Amino acid sequence: MNKCERCGSNNTKVHLTMDEGTMHLCMDCYNQLLSEELEVDLEPLIESFSLKDYQGISRTFIVERRLDPLGIFLEAVENIDFGYKFAVYGDLNDNQFVLLNKLIEKVGKGIGKQQVERKVFPNGQPYNTIIDGQFTGLIEYDETADGTPLIIIDGKPYKWGEVGKMLMAYEGFQIKLKMVEVTDDVE
Repeated sequence: MNKCERCGSNNTKVHLTMDEGTMHLCMDCYNQLLSEELEVDLEPLIESFSLKDYQGISRTFIVERRLDPLGIFLEAVENIDFGYKFAVYGDLNDNQFVLLNKLIEKVGKGIGKQQVERKVFPNGQPYNTIIDGQFTGLIEYDETADGTPLIIIDGKPYKWGEVGKMLMAYEGFQIKLKMVEVTDDVE
Protein backbone atom coordinates (compact mmCIF):
# COMPACT_ATOMS: atom_id res chain seq x y z
CA MET A 1 0.00 0.00 0.00
CA ASN A 2 1.28 3.44 -0.92
CA LYS A 3 1.55 6.26 1.60
CA CYS A 4 0.53 9.83 0.83
CA GLU A 5 3.67 11.63 -0.29
CA ARG A 6 2.63 14.87 1.42
CA CYS A 7 1.31 13.80 4.85
CA GLY A 8 2.29 10.12 5.17
CA SER A 9 -1.29 8.87 5.52
CA ASN A 10 -2.04 5.28 4.49
CA ASN A 11 -5.32 6.42 2.94
CA THR A 12 -4.07 7.17 -0.59
CA LYS A 13 -6.79 7.48 -3.17
CA VAL A 14 -5.20 9.58 -5.90
CA HIS A 15 -2.33 8.59 -8.15
CA LEU A 16 -1.14 11.52 -10.28
CA THR A 17 1.06 10.61 -13.21
CA MET A 18 3.37 13.37 -14.41
CA ASP A 19 6.58 13.62 -16.40
CA GLU A 20 8.54 13.13 -13.16
CA GLY A 21 6.66 9.95 -12.24
CA THR A 22 3.64 9.08 -10.14
CA MET A 23 2.60 10.93 -7.01
CA HIS A 24 0.41 9.14 -4.42
CA LEU A 25 -1.88 11.41 -2.40
CA CYS A 26 -4.68 11.15 0.13
CA MET A 27 -7.85 13.04 -0.79
CA ASP A 28 -7.13 15.90 1.64
CA CYS A 29 -3.66 16.53 0.17
CA TYR A 30 -4.98 16.20 -3.39
CA ASN A 31 -7.70 18.75 -2.67
CA GLN A 32 -5.17 21.08 -1.02
CA LEU A 33 -2.87 20.81 -4.05
CA LEU A 34 -5.75 21.54 -6.45
CA SER A 35 -7.12 24.36 -4.30
CA GLU A 36 -3.73 26.09 -4.56
CA GLU A 37 -3.50 25.43 -8.30
CA LEU A 38 -7.09 26.52 -9.02
CA GLU A 39 -7.15 29.31 -6.41
CA VAL A 40 -10.23 27.87 -4.70
CA ASP A 41 -10.74 28.19 -0.95
CA LEU A 42 -11.61 24.93 0.77
CA GLU A 43 -14.36 25.67 3.27
CA PRO A 44 -14.31 23.43 6.35
CA LEU A 45 -17.06 20.81 5.99
CA ILE A 46 -18.41 18.11 8.27
CA GLU A 47 -16.77 14.70 7.85
CA SER A 48 -19.94 12.69 8.47
CA PHE A 49 -23.63 12.96 9.27
CA SER A 50 -26.48 10.63 10.22
CA LEU A 51 -30.10 10.58 9.05
CA LYS A 52 -32.97 8.18 9.71
CA ASP A 53 -34.23 6.04 6.84
CA TYR A 54 -37.80 5.03 5.98
CA GLN A 55 -37.76 2.52 8.88
CA GLY A 56 -36.45 5.02 11.42
CA ILE A 57 -33.00 3.40 11.40
CA SER A 58 -30.11 5.86 11.73
CA ARG A 59 -27.74 5.70 8.77
CA THR A 60 -24.29 7.31 8.97
CA PHE A 61 -22.64 8.77 5.88
CA ILE A 62 -19.00 9.75 5.32
CA VAL A 63 -18.63 12.98 3.33
CA GLU A 64 -15.85 13.20 0.79
CA ARG A 65 -15.00 16.26 -1.28
CA ARG A 66 -13.00 16.14 -4.50
CA LEU A 67 -11.87 19.20 -6.41
CA ASP A 68 -11.69 18.97 -10.15
CA PRO A 69 -10.65 21.63 -12.67
CA LEU A 70 -14.32 21.71 -13.74
CA GLY A 71 -15.96 21.81 -10.29
CA ILE A 72 -16.49 20.42 -6.81
CA PHE A 73 -17.75 16.87 -6.27
CA LEU A 74 -19.28 15.95 -2.89
CA GLU A 75 -20.14 12.36 -2.09
CA ALA A 76 -21.95 10.79 0.89
CA VAL A 77 -21.19 7.08 1.29
CA GLU A 78 -22.83 5.01 3.99
CA ASN A 79 -20.26 3.61 6.41
CA ILE A 80 -21.07 -0.03 5.55
CA ASP A 81 -20.14 -2.25 2.60
CA PHE A 82 -22.60 -1.91 -0.28
CA GLY A 83 -24.77 0.69 1.46
CA TYR A 84 -26.30 3.89 0.15
CA LYS A 85 -24.23 6.32 -1.92
CA PHE A 86 -25.21 9.81 -3.10
CA ALA A 87 -23.31 12.65 -4.79
CA VAL A 88 -23.70 16.23 -6.00
CA TYR A 89 -21.57 18.38 -8.26
CA GLY A 90 -21.12 22.15 -8.35
CA ASP A 91 -19.02 24.85 -9.97
CA LEU A 92 -15.68 25.83 -8.44
CA ASN A 93 -17.13 29.14 -7.24
CA ASP A 94 -20.28 27.57 -5.72
CA ASN A 95 -20.85 27.95 -1.99
CA GLN A 96 -19.61 24.65 -0.54
CA PHE A 97 -22.04 24.82 2.42
CA VAL A 98 -24.97 25.14 0.00
CA LEU A 99 -23.58 22.18 -1.96
CA LEU A 100 -23.27 20.17 1.28
CA ASN A 101 -26.86 21.00 2.23
CA LYS A 102 -27.98 19.91 -1.25
CA LEU A 103 -26.18 16.60 -0.67
CA ILE A 104 -27.78 16.08 2.76
CA GLU A 105 -31.20 16.86 1.28
CA LYS A 106 -30.59 14.36 -1.54
CA VAL A 107 -29.60 11.69 1.00
CA GLY A 108 -32.72 12.37 3.07
CA LYS A 109 -34.94 12.04 0.02
CA GLY A 110 -33.14 8.89 -1.17
CA ILE A 111 -33.34 7.00 2.11
CA GLY A 112 -36.81 8.24 3.01
CA LYS A 113 -38.81 5.92 0.76
CA GLN A 114 -38.86 2.12 0.75
CA GLN A 115 -38.60 0.56 -2.72
CA VAL A 116 -38.38 -3.20 -2.05
CA GLU A 117 -40.59 -5.07 0.37
CA ARG A 118 -40.04 -8.54 1.81
CA LYS A 119 -43.18 -10.68 1.85
CA VAL A 120 -44.02 -14.34 2.45
CA PHE A 121 -45.93 -16.73 0.20
CA PRO A 122 -48.74 -18.79 1.83
CA ASN A 123 -46.36 -21.78 1.90
CA GLY A 124 -43.94 -19.78 4.08
CA GLN A 125 -41.35 -19.03 1.37
CA PRO A 126 -40.07 -15.42 1.55
CA TYR A 127 -39.75 -13.23 -1.52
CA ASN A 128 -38.91 -9.63 -2.39
CA THR A 129 -41.23 -7.39 -4.36
CA ILE A 130 -40.75 -3.99 -5.98
CA ILE A 131 -43.09 -1.39 -4.46
CA ASP A 132 -45.07 0.74 -6.96
CA GLY A 133 -43.44 -1.01 -9.94
CA GLN A 134 -40.24 1.05 -9.90
CA PHE A 135 -36.95 1.40 -8.06
CA THR A 136 -33.80 3.45 -8.10
CA GLY A 137 -30.56 1.62 -7.47
CA LEU A 138 -26.81 1.80 -7.78
CA ILE A 139 -24.77 -0.59 -9.91
CA GLU A 140 -21.75 -2.07 -8.10
CA TYR A 141 -19.14 -4.65 -9.02
CA ASP A 142 -19.81 -8.16 -7.70
CA GLU A 143 -16.56 -10.09 -7.34
CA THR A 144 -18.50 -13.30 -6.66
CA ALA A 145 -20.42 -13.20 -9.95
CA ASP A 146 -19.20 -13.84 -13.46
CA GLY A 147 -19.79 -10.50 -15.15
CA THR A 148 -23.08 -9.58 -13.47
CA PRO A 149 -23.41 -6.63 -11.08
CA LEU A 150 -24.83 -6.10 -7.65
CA ILE A 151 -27.72 -3.64 -7.53
CA ILE A 152 -27.95 -1.59 -4.35
CA ILE A 153 -31.59 -0.81 -3.49
CA ASP A 154 -32.74 0.57 -0.13
CA GLY A 155 -29.10 0.44 1.00
CA LYS A 156 -28.96 -3.36 0.53
CA PRO A 157 -27.11 -5.35 -2.15
CA TYR A 158 -29.14 -7.60 -4.46
CA LYS A 159 -27.55 -10.03 -6.87
CA TRP A 160 -28.58 -9.66 -10.51
CA GLY A 161 -30.62 -12.86 -10.31
CA GLU A 162 -32.51 -11.55 -7.26
CA VAL A 163 -33.44 -8.40 -9.18
CA GLY A 164 -34.53 -10.61 -12.08
CA LYS A 165 -36.84 -12.59 -9.77
CA MET A 166 -38.41 -9.33 -8.55
CA LEU A 167 -38.94 -8.27 -12.17
CA MET A 168 -40.70 -11.54 -13.03
CA ALA A 169 -43.78 -10.24 -11.20
CA TYR A 170 -44.07 -7.89 -14.20
CA GLU A 171 -43.82 -10.56 -16.91
CA GLY A 172 -45.48 -9.26 -20.07
CA PHE A 173 -44.99 -5.62 -19.06
CA GLN A 174 -42.78 -3.15 -20.92
CA ILE A 175 -39.65 -1.94 -19.15
CA LYS A 176 -37.89 1.42 -19.21
CA LEU A 177 -34.29 1.36 -18.03
CA LYS A 178 -32.44 4.66 -17.71
CA MET A 179 -28.86 5.16 -16.53
CA VAL A 180 -28.26 8.36 -14.58
CA GLU A 181 -24.94 9.81 -13.39
CA VAL A 182 -24.62 9.57 -9.58
CA THR A 183 -24.55 13.38 -9.25
CA ASP A 184 -27.79 13.83 -11.22
CA ASP A 185 -31.23 13.78 -9.62
CA VAL A 186 -33.37 10.81 -10.54
CA GLU A 187 -36.81 11.85 -11.69
